[in-house]
Amino acid sequence: MKAIVNLTAALLLLASVMLLMMAQDALGAQDQVAIDETRQVSPNERITIDAMRGEVSIRAGADNTFSVRGVLDELAEGFELESANGFTRFEVQMPRSVRSRNNEDGNDLEFIVPANSEVEFTGVNVEVQIADILGGANVTTVNGDIMANDLGGVVDLNTINGAINTNNVRGRVSLQTVNGEITDSASAGRLDASTVNGSMEIESAAEEVSFSMVNGEVDANLDGTQLLEFDGINGQMMIRVVNSPAPRITGSSVSGEIELRLDNNIDARFNLRTSVGSRIDNGITNDEADRPRFGPGRSLQFTTGQGNGSVELKTVSGAIEVRGN
Repeated sequence: MKAIVNLTAALLLLASVMLLMMAQDALGAQDQVAIDETRQVSPNERITIDAMRGEVSIRAGADNTFSVRGVLDELAEGFELESANGFTRFEVQMPRSVRSRNNEDGNDLEFIVPANSEVEFTGVNVEVQIADILGGANVTTVNGDIMANDLGGVVDLNTINGAINTNNVRGRVSLQTVNGEITDSASAGRLDASTVNGSMEIESAAEEVSFSMVNGEVDANLDGTQLLEFDGINGQMMIRVVNSPAPRITGSSVSGEIELRLDNNIDARFNLRTSVGSRIDNGITNDEADRPRFGPGRSLQFTTGQGNGSVELKTVSGAIEVRGN
């Protein structure tokens, strides 16, 4: 009988705990306040958005309105929305001290803005999707991925712990992440990308390209690029440049290999140098690398065509390979 009483008491206690948890969940759900706000703005509005946690979508609409819809962070104390004289600012107001928590009950917001507006977004633990903004975009988050499509103007995307995925981003483009990968497709204009502890996949028609990589790999396919600068540490770099008969290329690597493929009718001066147990493979001409009389390393200089372009590559503890496409 005593065992039955104890079991009944335990079941009652368990039921009470479950009811309390359900009540807390319901209260948390109620704490996420719905929002639906719209303002008439200028076609080239300067828009600033600040949302600390959750998921945010920003996209262009068909008219000159700014709207925000969704639910606020469960910890939010409210929001501020100001719009006047070509400037619109939206901020989710959070307590001064917020404990580290996941994003499950963070903001879930969709913003619709004019296509030619300039957008600046700042967050901490937030994932961002942004699309169809032609007036420029500056997106910064600490923990979260950034997905960007069909952007124009000055585009600056930054995250620390997250990936950056872009498609058809054109203009002056900067992509920077730490502890994340970069995937870029169909970019144009000027591209600058950097990653630490992550790899890059680049498919670009930008005339000017620069990238930096630490502890990862690079796979880059460049179409029509005239100016290319890159460096890498602890990783392999595979770079193909097409439709650019006289490019200017400068690259370096430490503890990694560089493989560069160029147009078969390349017109450039080549200056290739390696050191500390490295090699040079020349698949463009019959010229062979020289060994120095003293010390390690190899060097190779040669010219194709009139030498209008230039290719200067150097490695430390890594190989260099150049060949035609």
